[in-house]
Amino acid sequence: MVVQARTLEFYGQYGFAREVVEQGVVAETAHVREGGESGSREVLSISFKEMGAGLSPYPFALAYPQDDHERFLIEKLKDAGCEVEWGAKLTNFREAENGVRAAIEHDEGRVEQAESAYICGCDGARSRVRETLQLGFPGGTYEQLFYVADVKIARGFSRDLYINLGEHILTLMFPVRSSGMQRLIGLVPPELSQRENLGFEDIRAQVEPLLDINVTQVNWFSAYRVHHRVADRFRVGRAFLVGDSGHIHSPAGGQGMNTGIGDAVNLGWKIAHVLQKRADASLLDTYEPERIGFARSLVATTDRAFTGYVRSPG
Repeated sequence: MVVQARTLEFYGQYGFAREVVEQGVVAETAHVREGGESGSREVLSISFKEMGAGLSPYPFALAYPQDDHERFLIEKLKDAGCEVEWGAKLTNFREAENGVRAAIEHDEGRVEQAESAYICGCDGARSRVRETLQLGFPGGTYEQLFYVADVKIARGFSRDLYINLGEHILTLMFPVRSSGMQRLIGLVPPELSQRENLGFEDIRAQVEPLLDINVTQVNWFSAYRVHHRVADRFRVGRAFLVGDSGHIHSPAGGQGMNTGIGDAVNLGWKIAHVLQKRADASLLDTYEPERIGFARSLVATTDRAFTGYVRSPG
């Protein structure tokens, strides 16, 4: 949901950062609150403009829904002469002498044998590329249950970010679309985490006081568990892992999607230089140490932050 400044800087290099900003919702301030179900209060207000002054041309957090973001990037690929094939999935692949041979199954049952110089597993936490490479994905699953909801609130649309922290409490609210929808993310109260068919009404009484809001409309609600894992390797021969296929972590910090985009940018220009004969293939050796080190540091940092939020003292 949130596009960070560094990602916008990458997009600026490609020439379309301003288009992305114009389509999203700029959040310039974060409000930090603390308190429990009986109510909360704001303890800190943070200006992204002040924090980012002189550091980035994009001193804000940009809320940009994933479906809109995805459609935008697909159009940019079309402009570059590349079409995304839907209804197709990788079933297996093997490295050949000068490339990769992959089997791709299409919805109608047709199996295509494809050849390429390299294969990049951008295929999520259940990555077929990672499984085929038989790479470990060490880490764990947090016992806490998260919820996510898109809602409208009584006081009207807010462009700012709101964060409530407390013992066993982590709640966030930020804008989704300029049409007036807010995104809520937080921890399901422990006493409700085993309830079947959990809905927003089950947690309304606990959530609203934390952010001092009154929810008037619920557009979407879901509950999920969060993992923290980093793959053993990000590269084996001509195969690479990018994004969630290589690392997943808690939403603390809002860096999941942005880190995956960072992986893709790092690997993309390197593969381009090698294929265009502008660099030796040894350039690709730099991808794994650069990105796996960053991923391990990020997962460790978000794990410390998350467990610090939700564990009681001692």
